[in-house]
Amino acid sequence: MSPRIIGSIVGALAAASLLAPVAHAGSPAKVSVRAEAPGRTLVDATITTTRTAVVKDRDAAHRCTGTSAAGALEQATAGSWDGTWFDGLGYAVDAIDGVRAPADFSAYWTLWVNGRSSATGLCDTELKAGDDVLEFLCTSTPDFSSCTNLPLELAAIRPRGGKVDVKVTLLKGDGTSTPVKGATVQGGEQPVRTAADGSATVKLLDGQSTLRATHTGDVPSGRLHCQQGARGAKCGSNDNTAPELTVKGIANGQTFMADKAPRVLRGRAVDPEGAGVAFRLTRRADGACTAFDGNRSRFRPCGRRGAPLVDAGDGPRWSYLLPARLEPGSYRLVVYSTDDAGNRKIVRLHFTVEA
Repeated sequence: MSPRIIGSIVGALAAASLLAPVAHAGSPAKVSVRAEAPGRTLVDATITTTRTAVVKDRDAAHRCTGTSAAGALEQATAGSWDGTWFDGLGYAVDAIDGVRAPADFSAYWTLWVNGRSSATGLCDTELKAGDDVLEFLCTSTPDFSSCTNLPLELAAIRPRGGKVDVKVTLLKGDGTSTPVKGATVQGGEQPVRTAADGSATVKLLDGQSTLRATHTGDVPSGRLHCQQGARGAKCGSNDNTAPELTVKGIANGQTFMADKAPRVLRGRAVDPEGAGVAFRLTRRADGACTAFDGNRSRFRPCGRRGAPLVDAGDGPRWSYLLPARLEPGSYRLVVYSTDDAGNRKIVRLHFTVEA
């Protein structure tokens, strides 16, 4: 590979990073982090940054703050990214979740924040609450000045009834954008294509809909979350809606005879992005409190910490097979369903098993 090519990229990045002062650690903040490779979303999560420093090459001098874009990427990927350190720049991303930039620099990982190409590197980009971080594998133009693939933006223009008018634009990185004709918007009742001005009307699903725009050769948009309610639909870039959670076969206040006592806990947890389910199960009998321990597959004394949390898998259909039918006693079952954005729905039930 030509030294001229390497220098043109690394030098340009380093020069850009020197336009801003060296970043100092900020405060932890809730931000969104997305990483896109061709045909594959590697990361799409909302996280809260921490003060834990990031070092990717075991050199303590090569340290980024946990509140920087590097810290956000570290947390969102659980450390599944690699980077090379450059003095004056910090880490340049080599790979995310095993997807590596090609050795010939025909494509490289680039950082955007809030729809703009970042003038600072991962380490020098300190984040604040609400920031939107995007790393994508940029297919370089011949002069390395831009990308031939650019990110799409999907915006809700007007929710109306069970529909929403949306617009898809192509972000240029400098704050400007252009409408995209022929983009596909998915996540509603059926995919729709945008008109010449980038507009389309999407018929929403009952409950939650998560919309996303794609267009051949470009980076997909972030997710647009829409929720149908009694007063119509509401849409936003942040998912603030908890999963729909039900428990089947057990009603609050229900009494079971011992031979009909529950053996399987089950139900549904519905969310467009999927949701994890966990539960706590407590039994009181003869004045004693016991709690189900999933690791030991048995009930144990409650103790000060109460009932442990037991993983019941992911929705939409979740279930957990208990080691035996529940014995006589008074039970309290608390089921939690949590989506990727941290929204949680809780169902609490009391029931009785009689001898």
